Formats: sequence, structure tokens, C-alpha cells
Amino acid sequence: MSSSDTSSAPSSSPPASPEASFHGPPSTERLVGHFVAAKRSLTITSHVWRANELTSSSRALIEEIAVLNAKNAFARRGVDEQVETLRVIRAGIADVEERAAADFKATIGRLDEANDRLQGTLQSLRETVVDASLQGTPANADCEADASDTSPGDPKKPKTLYSYVDEDSHTSVLHTLHALIDSFNEARADLDEDIRGFEDSLRFITETLQDGSVSASSSGPSDKRTLYDGPAPSIPDLFHGLEGHAAEMATLLQSLVSHYDLCVTALKHTEGGGQAAKVAAQAEELKSTPGAEESLYRKTVPEPISEDERAQMLSVLENDALEVEDVTAELRHCAAEMEAQYSALVKHADSARVGNKTLQAVLGHMHQVSAALPRHLEASKAFRVAAHSIQGEIQAKTQELVELAEFHETFLVSYSKVTDEVERRRKVEAQMNNVASRAQRELDKLHEADNEARDAFLQDVGEHLPRDLWLTVGQRVPRWQVSVADVWKK
Repeated sequence: MSSSDTSSAPSSSPPASPEASFHGPPSTERLVGHFVAAKRSLTITSHVWRANELTSSSRALIEEIAVLNAKNAFARRGVDEQVETLRVIRAGIADVEERAAADFKATIGRLDEANDRLQGTLQSLRETVVDASLQGTPANADCEADASDTSPGDPKKPKTLYSYVDEDSHTSVLHTLHALIDSFNEARADLDEDIRGFEDSLRFITETLQDGSVSASSSGPSDKRTLYDGPAPSIPDLFHGLEGHAAEMATLLQSLVSHYDLCVTALKHTEGGGQAAKVAAQAEELKSTPGAEESLYRKTVPEPISEDERAQMLSVLENDALEVEDVTAELRHCAAEMEAQYSALVKHADSARVGNKTLQAVLGHMHQVSAALPRHLEASKAFRVAAHSIQGEIQAKTQELVELAEFHETFLVSYSKVTDEVERRRKVEAQMNNVASRAQRELDKLHEADNEARDAFLQDVGEHLPRDLWLTVGQRVPRWQVSVADVWKK
């Protein structure tokens, strides 16, 4: 405004209408108009008071933000470390399950191989029909009688080697294996449920931290910004901006007060100016301002000034009057900027408060997780012990299946040898039968020849030989016969 005002005041601009320009000293009416405008501009003082309130409140907010951010940063670092430790523990528990599952899968693989081997052997026994020649022997008849007691069906149907297998020997093992597998699955399901509870706790902590926008280096709200937005102002920038705008508003208000005082002084040195100003102020319904204006309304004699001094004063007043609207607009702009900056500062404070409450909730939940941690570790240990025990039993039963398979395979091999033995015995029996037949024929020939020789002898000497000389001379030769000895007698 005047040359004595600060350089921060806006530069003078050309008048908006011809009435704004004048040539020569201004009239009383014009001075009164400047006075009314200056008096009206002082109503903006409320913005300056608000600026003072914002500046004072901002200092308290900054202190609160600084304290909360320090607490939040310290707590967040501790929470991050604890969460990382919990994740390592959870990974260790999951690793125990994965290792046990991998070992169990390998054990089941060996079990499947043993079972496939046994089932293949049993199928071979089912497909191997017992030679009919074996069914006729007395010993086999006993076996057949035993088998028929336990194997219902058509008695005329040919028997297979499976008829001589004790099914309980492998079905009981398979039932035990099924029960062991179910036990492992139940133990694993219990551990999975425990791990899910652990994971839910960690997920709750992570999501709570994300929803609460808590960061170890957080200094304010995380509003979404676009590519074209500039960097968000920091807390120091906001506070410095508030102080700068407050200082600028104080300077601008001082220039308006100085202009108002100059208007009052000019009216004092204008005849009738005081009364005209009072009437105009009442017409505009402007409240009376205590101070310099009271002397304007009273009949007082102002300090005398020269015409040159008055002309210079009026010239300055006219120039300043042109800038009153710009100065008030600048004051309102500064007030709006301060409100926006203070709102941003409040958002920083709200963010810090929310972050602090979030961390308190997270810390409370982490206490619960810590209390449950021994239970999670005990569940992992219990599963590891149960899995080791179950796998040991499965391996033992798998060995039983292997031994059963080997036993039945030996049975198959033995049966192959039995058929060979049957064939060998049949051939030997046939040979013995041939030998016996030949011997019988030779004996019969000898018997017949001996009888003929005896008859010829009796005819030749019988009449001349006394009977008492050879009492057995007339006996017939005994008949020899080859027969099979009874070897099946019990």
C-alpha cells in the first residue's frame, strides 16, 4: 500500500472504473468512501485471530505427532521383528509336517510295492489249478477235506492253490495298515488345524497393520496420489507454511490498519469529515471501532499540517485505497491456505493416532499369540512323535507283507516242484509196473515149465519108484505172484 508498508503487499493496479481515478484533491464524499471501505476491510481481523489459533494449535499437534510417530516407529520395529520370528517358527512347524509327510509318502510307496507284490502272488495262486492227480492221493484227500470245510462252493469245481492259503494271514495285516494310515491322517489333520490357527493370527496382525496404515517410517496419511501430483508436503513444510502465512496475514492486516488510520487522519483535516464519516458508518451498519475514530467524532482540533503534507497524505491514501480489495483478498487466500495446511496437519495427527491404536491392538493380539506359542510347539512335537511311531509300525507291517509274498512265492515254486515230482513218480511207477509185469510173465513161464517137467518125470519113473522113497514127489510147484505192497497204511 503506502511506501512505508511491507513489500509483501500487492502492487497497485489500475482503477476498475473512471470513479477510481481523480485529478486533484479528493472530495469529502470520496474520503468518506475510502474510510467506509477501510473500516469494512477491518472486519477481516477474525481471520487473523483464527490464524493465531491455528498456529498455536499446530504447535501442539506437531508435538503430539512427534511423540506418537516416535512411539509408533519403535513399536513397529519391535512388531516387525516379532512377526518375523513368529513366521520363522511357523515355517519350522510347517517344515516338520512336510518332512514327516515326505517320509510317510516314501513309506507308503514301499508299502504299495510290497502289497502289489503280494497281490500279484495271490493272483497267481488263484489262477493255478491243482493237478487232478494230486486230488486222488490219501494225503491230499485229507487236505481237500480241510479245504472244503473252509471254502464253500461247488465241490466239483477244480481247486486252486489259493484254496490252501490262510486269508487271515494277510487280511489282518492289511486292516492294521489301514488303521495306521488313518491314524497318521488324523494326526496330520490336527497339526494342520493348529497351523491354520497360527496362520490366521499372523494374517490378522499383517492385515491390521495394513488397514491401520502403520509404517515404521510413517509421517502422515497415505492418500492416493496420481502421477501428476507433486510430493506431499511434510510436517515441517506445513508448520513453516502456517507460520509464514500467519506472519504475512499480520503484515497485511497492519497495512489495512495503517490505511484506516490514514483515512481517519485525512477526515480530521477535512471540514465536516467527521460527521459525514459517522453518518456513512451508520448507514453501512458498521460498528464503531474504539481508538482513533473516537477523536474523529468528537469536536477536537487535529494537529496542524501544511498543505503540502496534506496533499502528500491524500495522494498516499488514494494509492492505498486502490489496493484495499487486493489486500483483503490476499488475507482471505492466506486464511484458506492456513485452513488447508492445518487440515493436512490434523490428518497427520489422526494418522499417527490411528497407527498408535492399531499398534496397541496388534500388541494385544501378539500377547495372545505368544501365550498360544507353547501349544503350537507341543502340537508339532506330538505330531513328529506320532508320525515316527506310525511309520515304524507301517514299516514292520510292510516287512510282514514282504515275508508273506516271499512265503507264497515259495509255495508257487514248491508246487512247480510237486508237479515235477508227481511226474517223476508216475514214470517210476510205470517202470516198476513194467518190471513187475515182466517178472510175473517169467515166473508164470517157469511155473508152467516146472509143472510140465514134473509130469514128465512122474510118467517116466513113477511106476518104478516106491512112494515112500520120496514122499513129496507128487507135489505141485508153488505159484509165485508179484503184488504191490500196501504202503498207505496209517
